[in-house]
Amino acid sequence: FNSREELLSALEEIEKSGFQVSYSSEEEVDLYDVIDFISNASEETVREILRKVNRNLRKMEDEWEIAKQLEERLNKDAPVGLETEIHSFTRFERNFWGIKVTVGVNTYLFWFEGTLEELAEVLLEERREQERDVVKCPFCGEAHLRAYAMKYLDRCSCGARIVHETARDTSGWSPELEMLWHEGCSTLGIPVPMEWRRVHIDKFFENVKYVGKGTTGWRMWFVKEPWQLRKPRS
Repeated sequence: FNSREELLSALEEIEKSGFQVSYSSEEEVDLYDVIDFISNASEETVREILRKVNRNLRKMEDEWEIAKQLEERLNKDAPVGLETEIHSFTRFERNFWGIKVTVGVNTYLFWFEGTLEELAEVLLEERREQERDVVKCPFCGEAHLRAYAMKYLDRCSCGARIVHETARDTSGWSPELEMLWHEGCSTLGIPVPMEWRRVHIDKFFENVKYVGKGTTGWRMWFVKEPWQLRKPRS
């Protein structure tokens, strides 16, 4: 920014957009008050504000250039489903970083002390770990990269549905698990068990197979119609 007018124009555009602006990630800023202050500030004060704003903008541009290069490096030769996306990136000191990043299907928010090379290696190791997380369809044995299945597959080639959680509370409830219970019981014309949260669905239905959480933290099931109650062991 080169002038008071340019800065005010940018602030007015932000105000029109409806974006909320906060200070130190906690205290919300009233843009109207900021615009009023800058409009009436002395030339000396405005020059100081412009200097600090431009310095911070240059820092942000430098950080995003580093983040872009890091993202490109991490995505080089990455298997489909294990792409990396950097959401936010801050350099606090020479070798002290703050980063929010999604690797495959996992999102992380953390501080890291070390070189950029060391940070890249940590993220590459996370990707390698997910590369080793292969799940086999319990019905046909076909192998799927878990992250790829979660992102892009609804069904195995044998027709089995691939269902994974997107949320879960401390009781074990998830929207996907509740959906499966209601679908199965409705199809068979039976009531959903009162304590369904405490019952392993794959122990109740023969056609539902649990394949764990793997490296993701989210439960996954393979479901193949028709719905059948699990037969008790003799």
